[in-house]
Amino acid sequence: MFKAVILPKLLYGGETWTEYTKQAQKLNHVQLNCLCRILKLRWEGRLLDTEVLERTGLLSIYVQLKQLQLRWSGHLVRMDDERLPKRLFYGDVTTGSRREGGQLKHYKDTLKPSLK
Repeated sequence: MFKAVILPKLLYGGETWTEYTKQAQKLNHVQLNCLCRILKLRWEGRLLDTEVLERTGLLSIYVQLKQLQLRWSGHLVRMDDERLPKRLFYGDVTTGSRREGGQLKHYKDTLKPSLK
């Protein structure tokens, strides 16, 4: 049930997210909370997150998110140069304007550590 219903809801569109640590921690908390409820584990048991994941045989949500992003970047690299997602990824759009301040982190910045 978790893989079929909850996980797709948590990761919907995750391949295109610019991920921040705070968001990843919240997703991780939701995943572990759901798994503990399904396994009927109580917080007094003081199980480590890794132990819960080992019992279920699942990867952490952070690892799954990285896999989705790497898969999407593979699609981007193989795309035709004129397609909008590829042009946006490489910053090749010359029309339009951006507001002041900009983003704190870019999508490319989240991919660099994953590629190492």
